[in-house]
Amino acid sequence: MKTLELDSLAPIYGGMCLSRLDGVVFIKGAIPGEKVLAELKETKRDYSIAEAIEILNGSSDRVTPRCRVYGMCGGCHYQHISYERQLSIKEEIVNDCLRRIAKIDIPVDGTIAGSQWNYRRKVQFKLSGGSTPAIGFYREGTRDVVGVDECALLNAGLNRFLMKLKGARFLNGVREVHMLTGKTTVAFLKGPEVDEAKLEFMLDIGFDGAVGALAPDYHRTHLAGEAYCLLTIGDELNQGIDYTVSPQGFFQSNWELNQVLVGKVKELLGDVSGKRVIDIYGGAGNFSLPLSKTAKEITIVEDNPYSAADGERNIALGNFNNITYITKSFEIMRENKTYDVAIVDPPRIGLTKAAIGKLLSLKAETIAYISCNPSTFARDAAKLQDRYTLSPVILIDMFPNTYHCEVLGIFHSR
Repeated sequence: MKTLELDSLAPIYGGMCLSRLDGVVFIKGAIPGEKVLAELKETKRDYSIAEAIEILNGSSDRVTPRCRVYGMCGGCHYQHISYERQLSIKEEIVNDCLRRIAKIDIPVDGTIAGSQWNYRRKVQFKLSGGSTPAIGFYREGTRDVVGVDECALLNAGLNRFLMKLKGARFLNGVREVHMLTGKTTVAFLKGPEVDEAKLEFMLDIGFDGAVGALAPDYHRTHLAGEAYCLLTIGDELNQGIDYTVSPQGFFQSNWELNQVLVGKVKELLGDVSGKRVIDIYGGAGNFSLPLSKTAKEITIVEDNPYSAADGERNIALGNFNNITYITKSFEIMRENKTYDVAIVDPPRIGLTKAAIGKLLSLKAETIAYISCNPSTFARDAAKLQDRYTLSPVILIDMFPNTYHCEVLGIFHSR
């Protein structure tokens, strides 16, 4: 044990805080400005990792976590912090990344937030095995399952489904149950003993709005309805666009806030009438479908075959005739067109060197960059700034009570 006083403005992306009073120590479970009794968990050459055991001088921003397994389950990191302070911490982290990594002194120009609780429409339940397996989530850094009765981040429908699953003997041999829910619900089972009887059981227990249950060996055949989740993308200009996504494709689990993000991207891009748009890492068309009403043509680049199949289905459902897919990696895309607008929504690792080069070759007047990692966003912003000016930068708190945050940046050609 050792007493550590945290630096007053040193939240770290990853859910920890920083103390430099006795070497570099990253501390879990504390809030900037507190004095804590911390236990060292891991020592590296240049830094150590510790966990707050006792709060000696607590912050006024400290609150009681809602979840009884908070700190054991690895899903949440910020439940001990008031929501207002969570948002300000994330703003500080984005600003720090831009200054320190990108060398760009442009502060966050607004934060978009929604509900703090019950926002997730996607879940991956883990099962422990045995005749009556525990169901819940992995303990942080392990494959040990922490059983849960409910999750404060899941919407009501998924929590009701969790209660029906608990103690179900039919799940023996299933290791994971993935679920997506919207207007309809789909369940995806993974494990060494998944068979038709287990899929029938998933349907028989009657989760709300169910359309299907499928397993890896049955991804082209299913037992009831369709093997995808149906949602709607809509804003003031585009009401009721059908949007489907399969369990193996990408899905923005905070769908309500995703609707706001899509609207913000449209707002900041302005009028795209008559323009050519390329949507890179475009998934099932999350940004392209709403833009298609006015854009001249849209090209979606997506190499995940499940997301591409979802997108092709969405195009057919909406009878869109100005959207095409390139189903290969953006880095090796051979098309030599230029575009007026580029939308980029890469995975957490950000853009590779080849992707940066390819993006610059498109000569887009405007780039909308959506990132789930402020560190790699800042790194990529630095590589784009010789040709583009960044403004604005918007923080979207897509995942309250966790350290994760979404960043939207608009780059304008110089």
